[in-house]
Amino acid sequence: MFREATMALGLFLVTFSAIASAQPAPPTPGEATFTIFLRSNSSGIERSRLERTETGWLIHGNGRITAPIDLETSRFEIEYDSNWEPLRLEVDGSRDGTSFNLNSIFRSSGIVNELQEGTDIFTSNDPIEPTSVVLPNFFFSAYEALAVRLGATAPGSQLAVYVAPHGHITATINTVSTRQLETARGTLHARVYGLTFDDPQQPLRTEVWVDQNQRLMRVSMPTAFIEVAREDIISVSTRLTINPHPGDQDTRIVSSGFSLAATVTTPVDVPAPQNGRWPVILLVPGSDINDRDGTKAGVPIFRQLANTLADRGTMVMRYDKRGVGQSGGRSESASLEDYAEDVRKLVQHLERRPDVDRDRLTVVGYGDGGWVSLIAARRENKIKGVGLIATAGTNGDAFTLEQQETMLDSIGATESERQDKIALQQRIHRAVLGDEDWNGIPNAMRLRADTAWFRSVLSFDPADVIRRIRQPLLIVHGELDQEVPLHHADRIEQLAGERRRNSSTVEIAKLEGLNHALVQTTADDVQNYGMVTNRQVSQSVPETLVEWINNTLLD
Repeated sequence: MFREATMALGLFLVTFSAIASAQPAPPTPGEATFTIFLRSNSSGIERSRLERTETGWLIHGNGRITAPIDLETSRFEIEYDSNWEPLRLEVDGSRDGTSFNLNSIFRSSGIVNELQEGTDIFTSNDPIEPTSVVLPNFFFSAYEALAVRLGATAPGSQLAVYVAPHGHITATINTVSTRQLETARGTLHARVYGLTFDDPQQPLRTEVWVDQNQRLMRVSMPTAFIEVAREDIISVSTRLTINPHPGDQDTRIVSSGFSLAATVTTPVDVPAPQNGRWPVILLVPGSDINDRDGTKAGVPIFRQLANTLADRGTMVMRYDKRGVGQSGGRSESASLEDYAEDVRKLVQHLERRPDVDRDRLTVVGYGDGGWVSLIAARRENKIKGVGLIATAGTNGDAFTLEQQETMLDSIGATESERQDKIALQQRIHRAVLGDEDWNGIPNAMRLRADTAWFRSVLSFDPADVIRRIRQPLLIVHGELDQEVPLHHADRIEQLAGERRRNSSTVEIAKLEGLNHALVQTTADDVQNYGMVTNRQVSQSVPETLVEWINNTLLD
């Protein structure tokens, strides 16, 4: 129930020291809307409002998170005094259809909590660190206060955190950096705080983005597969700007009634081929990639790959998917097939360039971008080779249920909760595919599931496509990938090996020590890749791609 869910991220009572206590700069009052992503799928919305009062500050919130965490917040309200010391917390809502109410009163003598779940009432008393930031799990409006308090911290300092109604932890600030985002309304400057919630059993590494007005922009918890982003930084017109590669050139390619924004990275200070034509790779993002840099768990996978591949003599194109970043189109009505048509338009654009070697034009898909690449290769003979990185080898129905089970494990669901959630997910799948009606399925879940994209994912089976493509196939998979386990690579290799054409070769590269973000890690850290300090894509990935292109595709 609610008490178990609020403990799901492993935040428990620990001692704290060296607490940051400097007075933060005052924030700008106002409203904000956040989208909540669970395992990169849009799973909820939360609205917050920050008010200045006569005695301090008041944060309001409300919202809804759907499966696998069925949580509706009708009222969230937390009050701080003028020094940002907490005074009271009140939350009303429901989880899995059961109503709850949480009231916490903060006094100098301690904290008094009263939690009502249905007809059950629980009370507790805890000591208080007066400067605590109150962060009950899954209520992200509360992070507005954390955004303010972080403004008075520096790397190495700590903040006291109270996880209502369960106890104190500390947040250790590890790094502070800056980002710049270009939006339709102008430039946004963000301070990015890398911090760790210090539970000795399961430290939780988190990124918190704060704008120049001391307001929350983004919360990223890769270990818990949670991303929360303010609507203006995920709009179609927003792009994160980072020092470019000297060979980067931004371009736009016309697709079906709109244009796709892309970056082409051309080799620089590398001897040009005798014919002046470079081999080229088109990087195809999956549903868990929301920018052309392919950022995953804080690692800009595509940008790093593009830079390294260009330095090794391969041209690379990466792009914003339709409806994402600076690309036009509408993502909510797009299917896997529509994304594959976008890939075809990009391939045709590259094929017309005089500096591209048409015999070595390859698409490389990441995650379910591999599925998109397979569909495009079946339809487009200008594609000469296909690379699949961390791509699932089972059908979409089975793979989605596999991900559901992994998510339930990560949030500590009980066995009865697991059975109920999986049964509901199976019902949703049958309804999406037209095999069952929607009776009894919450409308909020239907709105998120009954889409062209999800329908195309559930009905997709890579076996149907792989047997029909003729291009050489490369499978690249990290041996420690926990999001798309290694058995998926074996399944794809088996399917590809059943093809009969001589040109339809298949090679597999199982890269030792790599996780889903393609960075080097260890077996001890693999389930907690957000804790991995290494943020560099392993050199074994571009090395594998370059060697395969040079050995497999014609000069």
